Amino acid sequence: MSSYLWVASTVTAVVACVSAWFGLNLQPFTLNTFSLQRQFAITTAPKAPTTGPFTFYKLSLQWPAAACNSGRMTCKQPIPKKFTIHGIWPQDSNDDPVPAYGPTNPCTTVRPTPASNLPTELNPILSDLQSLWPNLKDPQNLNQNFIFWAHEWTKHGMCSDYPNDPHDYFNSAVLLRNGFDPDMGLTPGSNYTVQQVAAAVQTAVGAYPEIACNRDKVTKTLQLWEIRLCYKRAMPPQTVQNCPKSFSGQCRSLTDNIYFPN
Repeated sequence: MSSYLWVASTVTAVVACVSAWFGLNLQPFTLNTFSLQRQFAITTAPKAPTTGPFTFYKLSLQWPAAACNSGRMTCKQPIPKKFTIHGIWPQDSNDDPVPAYGPTNPCTTVRPTPASNLPTELNPILSDLQSLWPNLKDPQNLNQNFIFWAHEWTKHGMCSDYPNDPHDYFNSAVLLRNGFDPDMGLTPGSNYTVQQVAAAVQTAVGAYPEIACNRDKVTKTLQLWEIRLCYKRAMPPQTVQNCPKSFSGQCRSLTDNIYFPN
């Protein structure tokens, strides 16, 4: 017997017993079982998770030489001579990263694939990931690469459009990166303004990027660290759009002079 019918029969029986005990002329009544069923469902059904304010993707490409000489990490040779993937991030309408999946941010109605499954899930595209999305701390070390990928998956991937499909999430970034020149048409060892870098990238990809700068730890020179490209939300993301911000990191204006290190 279903729970709501059991409730209805129990209430009717209680009314009959009370009437007999006190000699009252209480008439048994029939509950509206449809209303009871609806109310029972409302009070016992789990609440649907709230979806995050996810409006577009941001593909972040880092220049390894600048990432490694800033003092943020110690990198092992060989350092790649091309822009590598830092991440592909779901962003909200304010251009802030969507918070990571967790009890206070149930950003999806499905259970995300745990990071422990990544070795199996990513095996078909492993060679592409090692080439285009390495952990610069030790690019040749597969365990270090998986640590980096697990970080990006738990921080960003679980709240993407692919919460239970790490393969397609990572592959979406690989497919985008494969469509660009290794150095984005820029010449290593040269100086540019932020505006000049942005213009070169705009010519290459068809939309205005976000340029991120940092500083060489030794020389304190302002340098090109990352190029960030924005894409309309889609599966997979492929339509590039202008990024809301023109520069970030230690860039302060479009006229800043920055070095593109070898």
